[in-house]
Amino acid sequence: MTDELVGRTALAERATKQLETSGSVLLYGPTGIGKSALGRALVADLGRKGCRILSAAPSNSEAGLPYVTLLDLLSSQLDFCWQVLPDHLRQPLEVALLKASAPDTVRDELAVRLAVLHVLRRLATTGPVLLVVDDIQWVDPSSLEVLTFCARRLSEGVHMLATEQVADGDLPVMAEACPEPALQLEVPPLTEPDVLGLLRQRLSDPLPVRTARRIFTASAGNPFMALELGRAVLRHPKNVSPNDPLPVSSRLKTLLGERLSDLTPCAHELLLHAASSPRPTTTQLAGSLGRPIDAELVEAETLGLIDISAERLRFTHPLLREFVYAEATSAARRQAHAQLAAVVDEPVENATHRALATQEADAELAGTIEEAATVAAGRGAPGAAATLWRLSADRTPGTQPDERARRLTRAADDAAAAGHLAESADMARLAVQTATTAETKVPALLLCADAVWPERDRRVELLSEAFAAAVGDQRLEARVRIERSHSQYFDRSLDDALDDARTAEELARAAGDTEAVVDALSAFSSVLMARDAGQSADAVLQQAAELAQGLPLTRSVVNARQMAAMQELFHGRTAPAIAAINALVDEVREHGAMRWLASVLISATAIYERSGRGADALAAGHECYQLMQDIGDEPEVGLVAAARAEWAGGTAVIGRQLAEAALDGVRQAGNDEWTGPALASLGMIGVLTGDPQRAVEAFDAIAASGEAAMPYDPAIIPWHADYAEALVAAGRLDDAAALIADIRSRARNLDRAVILIGLARSEALLIAKQGDPAAALDLLEETIRTAGDRVYPLDLARCELTRGRVARQARRRSVARTAFLDAIEQFEAYGAPAWREVAETELARLDVPSRTRQPSELTDNEQQIVAMVRDGSTNREIAAALYLSVKAVESQLTRLYRRFGVANRTQLLRTVDRPGNNG
Repeated sequence: MTDELVGRTALAERATKQLETSGSVLLYGPTGIGKSALGRALVADLGRKGCRILSAAPSNSEAGLPYVTLLDLLSSQLDFCWQVLPDHLRQPLEVALLKASAPDTVRDELAVRLAVLHVLRRLATTGPVLLVVDDIQWVDPSSLEVLTFCARRLSEGVHMLATEQVADGDLPVMAEACPEPALQLEVPPLTEPDVLGLLRQRLSDPLPVRTARRIFTASAGNPFMALELGRAVLRHPKNVSPNDPLPVSSRLKTLLGERLSDLTPCAHELLLHAASSPRPTTTQLAGSLGRPIDAELVEAETLGLIDISAERLRFTHPLLREFVYAEATSAARRQAHAQLAAVVDEPVENATHRALATQEADAELAGTIEEAATVAAGRGAPGAAATLWRLSADRTPGTQPDERARRLTRAADDAAAAGHLAESADMARLAVQTATTAETKVPALLLCADAVWPERDRRVELLSEAFAAAVGDQRLEARVRIERSHSQYFDRSLDDALDDARTAEELARAAGDTEAVVDALSAFSSVLMARDAGQSADAVLQQAAELAQGLPLTRSVVNARQMAAMQELFHGRTAPAIAAINALVDEVREHGAMRWLASVLISATAIYERSGRGADALAAGHECYQLMQDIGDEPEVGLVAAARAEWAGGTAVIGRQLAEAALDGVRQAGNDEWTGPALASLGMIGVLTGDPQRAVEAFDAIAASGEAAMPYDPAIIPWHADYAEALVAAGRLDDAAALIADIRSRARNLDRAVILIGLARSEALLIAKQGDPAAALDLLEETIRTAGDRVYPLDLARCELTRGRVARQARRRSVARTAFLDAIEQFEAYGAPAWREVAETELARLDVPSRTRQPSELTDNEQQIVAMVRDGSTNREIAAALYLSVKAVESQLTRLYRRFGVANRTQLLRTVDRPGNNG
């Protein structure tokens, strides 16, 4: 409907259905929840469909003015009113709307109601009418009585869309003013992904993801509050750190300040301590304040500011916490943290309070905070760890620049793992500026290079600077060469990438850096897989996977284990692949490393897709895209994963939309590594939807880009079989044959037997197109029979689908029926609804000719033959187009001649084209 409707699609669909069929809709919820935005979108949509809109937006200040809402509703229809109303009803309405003067009487009030009812009924005879009342709670009593009177008497043709402001948890009370049946729809808070999407869409500049998530928490999903907070953050003169209060806009201050204005100073101090603590309890607050707090608790609870349950204190709205903390002076906040530190024992919370209680450098305090950062990271909270590392760096004395740089680098590393990329980049740059030795500067430079990865020139420059600083130190040089290998791989400079990966492995082994060895081997295997060295790549990757076992979870270890799971998939060992990727997803999720999780979910999507777990693929693919979009890390790559997930377990329409968006995204980002996969997704969806021309265009674009566009190993992204199928459908049979032969040879050389199933399917289509459907059918049946257990289930199901198509062309209807039914059953089992729909459509086509028909009627196949005869096609051309042999075409024409009593093509056309015949 409109960009405003973030997260409201289902609600809008329910409301639209109700308004287009019968009755009314009442949208209700608290201030700022988005009732009016949803209402505007619904009105615009219905207006485009020809609905007559009568609208009013009453306000509190006008609620005492009689008939003002009625005047707003009818203002665009006054001429119509005067035309259709009889005099005895027209005059009272004119008086009510201040269009004439006369004394009011009881009879006049009834006449006004009857006049409005008459107008609405007459309007309804010209087309659907929608009454729109935004903020119906402010309708003046006179207008409300008229609306309620009409609502009880209106039937079809007049509907109402109203919004009503209610407090959280309350129900609406204005439904009686809405014509029946009235659907009451609560407008709920937005989810976190929706709030983050709203902020991206509506703000002038992007926010750091951690700040955006804080805004979601503070706003409790209220879009008005979220946007107000977001704009306030952008207006703030300094970056808002995780420990800074969120700035509150003047509009929100007005909204919240009234609720706090009656607090006593002691109660205000209590709330500041509560706002300064992540998990306040009454015992903790009494200890930090050093006095009984019962009276202040009762005061705040009576004013509706806090709830207390089992000693836990909670603000009734999260924004109250942010407001109380933001409105306090910095000195008052430091004092609160100092008092809380004295009563809190938990190490991470205690260290945080101590850090925020002072702005002075203190080596001992910096060390304590570092210990807390390590604890937080071990608990699976890299975002919290990054905050603590930054606090530790900020409290490090200026006489220890490399210690400060080390802590900043650790902060940047943990922030990157948590997906806080903007913060990570800022801290890495600060670490580079602070560091005085290679030991502290090189890791920071590598993080800086990672932060600007899409910017090739800047990335190469930073890696060169890091290499110059690292030369002479085996461990540091190995780390730099690994990143340089990744960079060259990304830029498709495979020879250079291979050299750096090999050298990095040697240096890492010499330095005794096992994690770096794992990383170097992973990089080495990636380059080998991109070239003609699949079995060598398997061996190298196996080494990396074995070394990674038992190591703590780091980005390098995650990458090696992720690649090992994919290696199982490349060999068709889907069960071990699923077990490995599930374990890794769980561990990374528990570790809290959202950036790593997004990467792992790319592999999870592929493994689920090829293992016949469509629903799991769909969930993983969309979570991957959502994460990448939220953290701002190559969202176009997430789109590729989501598109493939839709291809396997969703819908073709959404899959095409995502694939097209992915292709636009990778091209705009200059992401050459993922351009090929994006094109492959688009081509495969073209095959799914029966659009071979579009599929061929996408696949041809990959082929035209050369070998570097896609990995050499056909199992990494299995797209070649679909390319061949599209080529066959487009009539490029020689190209299809050459492609099948090339990829079959490659798959056998690399021990990728799992790829042969799809190629056999494409080859069967090629053989059928060349005029031998019987041989094609034999090939398909042999392929299915000998497939074994190392196969992608969806490939087998597609073989059944193809078997049905070829059998139908060969006029073996019973075989075709069995194949289509088997395909439907398998697609259903594998959670592939788009493919199931294709198979069901094919089965329905098969069933069409099975009805009892007159001798003069033609089957679908016969109609195709006659149509091609009419176009002047030869028997050979007809055979090639319909996957039949020339003899089969000749036999069918002979039967048609006999049935219609004719001797040749000309007579046949004359007969079937005669009125009354089905030709």
